[in-house]
Amino acid sequence: MEKGERKVIVFRTGVFGTWREKFSGIAAYAKSVGWTLHAVDARNAKPNFEQLIDYWNPVGLILDASSMPEMFDDAPFGKLPVVAMNPEGRIRGRAIPSVSSDSRAIAKLAVSELLEGNPASLLFVEWFNPKMSWSAVKRAVCAEIAKMHGLPFKVATPRSGDAANPAELERHVAAALKEMPRPCGVFAVTDAIGAAVLSAAARLKANVPDEISVVSVDDDPEICENCSPTLTSVRPDFHRLGFCAGQMLAEALSAQSGGARPVAPLAVAPHGIVRRASSRQMRIYDSTVYEALEKIRLHACDGLQPSDIAKDFPVSRRMAEIRFKAATGKTIGDELLERRLAVACDYLREGRSSVAAIANFCGWNSDVAFRKAFKDRFGLSPLQWRATNH
Repeated sequence: MEKGERKVIVFRTGVFGTWREKFSGIAAYAKSVGWTLHAVDARNAKPNFEQLIDYWNPVGLILDASSMPEMFDDAPFGKLPVVAMNPEGRIRGRAIPSVSSDSRAIAKLAVSELLEGNPASLLFVEWFNPKMSWSAVKRAVCAEIAKMHGLPFKVATPRSGDAANPAELERHVAAALKEMPRPCGVFAVTDAIGAAVLSAAARLKANVPDEISVVSVDDDPEICENCSPTLTSVRPDFHRLGFCAGQMLAEALSAQSGGARPVAPLAVAPHGIVRRASSRQMRIYDSTVYEALEKIRLHACDGLQPSDIAKDFPVSRRMAEIRFKAATGKTIGDELLERRLAVACDYLREGRSSVAAIANFCGWNSDVAFRKAFKDRFGLSPLQWRATNH
């Protein structure tokens, strides 16, 4: 390591999709303060912490403790400032500043989406290890909301061996679904579990979302977009979580040198919910409208116009608009605009693209037209919105 270089080691235990976003957040903060990051993949073997610290001589450490947090128990970190992301309670041997996704807020968002379909019951499908706090908190919130609304509520707990046996997981989930009054709203604790719920619903020949609606967590596109039907998922703000971990480490470094004390544990609110076919309710079911909504969700930013969507209906443009509005309560143009603005907000929140580039990415012919549409919808300019939501 070059003399004077400020190195931070980041230990990874989580899956690639969530890790990538967390690391991008850490990297964004590191760039602002001049840190150099070194990532260590700790998923398959416990690292030799002493040798790594001796070799890299870091100023601090960030632990992705979302999986296998026990790996860090009693680790010989000495007096090095350490921050943990998504820790399962306290890492044994040391109190560590931590930042995690807000499991209560995630659960409320997921169950609120399910309640839009007026379910007759709620089912929570938890993690293979129900003692994991991020699963237990979501289970408790789901139970609270079910009780509040007077809905029958059950918990399905997959067996530990089901993690390596998708067919058995599907069978156990199907058995739980079979007992639930319909329509049933299902909150799956991860996207992988949500995919198993959809397979179980297909096994039971249950219509999704009319008989069984499903919402999961993490918004992993490789899972959610390849389910049939596509899977609605709450999207945690992993980028923000990583950025906050960087901020907390900087505060720990400041405290070490006599500055401000590190802040209390922080819970990061979810980014939002990505509504797909597994929970989307229509006033009147129309298979052509269903296909149109999926096309808009996936391709709204590719220059689609209302006329392009209307052409997919085997009727006149006017009748296509009538059918679309009867099923969704919106015009085709309104749905296109809403989707394009949602994608634009994602780009603005990330903070890496100019307004002109975002306008182009999202299908506007000019940034002037984009700015006007954005302000009409949100009452703020894109840059004002970014300043309050980044």
